[in-house]
Amino acid sequence: MSHSKFTKRGKSFFIESWNPATKKHINTCVLCGTQGYNPSIEEDGFVREDKKLIDLEHRAMRDELRRTMKPLALDELGRCEICAKVMDKK
Repeated sequence: MSHSKFTKRGKSFFIESWNPATKKHINTCVLCGTQGYNPSIEEDGFVREDKKLIDLEHRAMRDELRRTMKPLALDELGRCEICAKVMDKK
């Protein structure tokens, strides 16, 4: 039986069950609750070539986050770009 039958749309069995450490790379806006992955995983330092086991784990994390979510950058107050624009308008 496929593991996709146990997860809701937009969720990942890999993130929820196999590698919960991936959750620390998920950003959540404090105002609207939008979730996305931290854009820092796109940088070269996230996947280290010197340690092969860590390299494979980080590569799997990055690929799964890219597949299930969009990048979400947060400002210093924990707001997404859209919420920051709306709040700074006034």
